[in-house]
Amino acid sequence: MSNKVQSFPDNQASVGAILSRFVAQNSTLLVVVLMLVAFGLSSDKFLLPNNIFNIFRQMSVVAVLALGMTLVILIGGIDLSVGSVLFLAAGITSVLLRDGTPVAIAILVGLSSATVAGLMNGLLVEVAGISPVIATLGTLIGVRGLTLVLMNNAQIRVTDPFFEWVAITRTPGIAELDVPGIPLTVIIVLIIYLIMAVVLRQTLFGRFIYAIGGNQVTAHLSGLPVLPIKLLAYTLCGLMAGIGGMLMAAATGVISPGLGAGSEFYTIAAVVLGGTRLSGGIGRVEKTLLGAFILYMVLNFMTLRRIPAEWQQTATGLLVLTAIVLDRLAQRRRG
Repeated sequence: MSNKVQSFPDNQASVGAILSRFVAQNSTLLVVVLMLVAFGLSSDKFLLPNNIFNIFRQMSVVAVLALGMTLVILIGGIDLSVGSVLFLAAGITSVLLRDGTPVAIAILVGLSSATVAGLMNGLLVEVAGISPVIATLGTLIGVRGLTLVLMNNAQIRVTDPFFEWVAITRTPGIAELDVPGIPLTVIIVLIIYLIMAVVLRQTLFGRFIYAIGGNQVTAHLSGLPVLPIKLLAYTLCGLMAGIGGMLMAAATGVISPGLGAGSEFYTIAAVVLGGTRLSGGIGRVEKTLLGAFILYMVLNFMTLRRIPAEWQQTATGLLVLTAIVLDRLAQRRRG
C-alpha cells in the first residue's frame, strides 16, 4: 500500500513535466489557437474562410522574407536590407520586362541580383568583419538608391501575363460551404517553407546552422565549415528577398519607389514572434510561419475593428517587445 501511495506524487510530477514541456515546445501554436478563438468571438467576420485566406495572402511576402531572416538570425546575424533587396529584384525585373526582355530571363536576372546582394552582405559581415547591423544598413541604403537610378525614380507597371496569372490563380473552392480556393501565392510560400524545414532538419547544412548559432567557437574547433555556411545563410536570405519581390510584383502590379520600405521590421517581428532567439542557435522555420500569421492576424483584426494604422504600428512594436522580453526571461530561466 505504501508503494502505491508513494507513486502518486511521482506520477503527478511526470504529468506536470510532460504538460510543461508540451506548452514550451508548442507555445507559438497555442498562441495562434487562443488568438483565433478570441478574435473570432470578438468579430463575426474574422473566422470566415475568405478572411483567413486573405490573412495568408497578405502575409505571403513577409513570410518569405522572414524565412531568409530566420536563417541569418540562427547563425547569430541579422539583415536589415531585405526590404531594399526585395525592391531591387522587383525593380530590375520590371525594367527588363518594360524593355521587352522575356519574362523567364527577367525573373532570373531579378532573383540573381537579390542573391548577389545577399552574398555581398555575407562578405561584408563575415570576411570584412563589419557589424551585421552596420553592413546591412549600408546595403539597405545603397541598394535602394541603385534601384531608383535604374528605374529613373518612376513607377513601372508589371503587365506581363505570367505575373497576372500568379496574382489571380486559386485552387478550386467549395461553393456549397462558401470556401474560396487557396491563392497560388500562398501555395508557393508553403512549398518554400516545407522545403526549408526539411533541409534544416534532415541535412548537414541544417545541423551546421544550429551548431554555428549555438557556439561558433566550438563549431570552428570541431572543423565545421563556418565561413561557407554563414555566407550561404546570407545568400539564401537575399534569394528569399528576391522571391518576395516577385510575389510583390504579382500582387501589386506596380513597382513604385517606396516598394518594400519598412518591411524589414515586420520581417524581424515575424521571426521574433515565432520564437527564434536573436542571439542565434534556437528557432524553427515552421514557427516563423506561425509568427507571421500571428502578426497579420493582429493587423487584420484591428483593420476589421477600424483601428487607425498608427495604432496598428504601435501594436506591432509592442508585440515584438513582448516577445523579446519573454525570450530573455526564458534564457535566464534556462541559465
